[in-house]
Amino acid sequence: MAVLAAATAATAQAPAEPRSVVFAGVGYARTADDEGLLGSGAALSVGAGLRVTPGLTVQAVFDRIPYHRDEDYLAFDGRVLFIGVEAAFQSRRPRVRPFVTIGAGIMNDQKDWTHRTQIGPGQVRVETVTEHGYTLAAMRSSSGVDVRLTDALSLRAGLTFHGLLDTGDDLAAHLILQPAVGVACHW
Repeated sequence: MAVLAAATAATAQAPAEPRSVVFAGVGYARTADDEGLLGSGAALSVGAGLRVTPGLTVQAVFDRIPYHRDEDYLAFDGRVLFIGVEAAFQSRRPRVRPFVTIGAGIMNDQKDWTHRTQIGPGQVRVETVTEHGYTLAAMRSSSGVDVRLTDALSLRAGLTFHGLLDTGDDLAAHLILQPAVGVACHW
């Protein structure tokens, strides 16, 4: 009887870890070029991935990052779209799993730049509005924690960084910092 129980236990397999993940998150990003702040705004991130090894997932990501800044002499109103692929390294701890990602992709930055002149106290005159558009290579990296609620659902909190890889376009967004919270579904 003991031999039969040991043989049954040896052939029983542990439940398989989920191989696929989809995730979405929201955050408040700050976007800058090489000279300073372009603006801030609420950002949205979505993605999907496939687990390659127990600690490594390859995932596709999409981010929409709007920004706005309004000063006396100028205003920026724009948005960055990022699409890319990244490697996600995640702890195998059962409940709270730290993670780190790194990847690259294409960033599209579109903005209106309003130049103004002050003509009196609290009064400005719009001189020109210029449109700027850039499509450049960029990197994306993030870190944070993934807290498992169930086998299929988890909450995430972290910080995402976007950095410009192409050089030469000084007016393009160069770096974006985005603290975010989100949810992930595993199957």
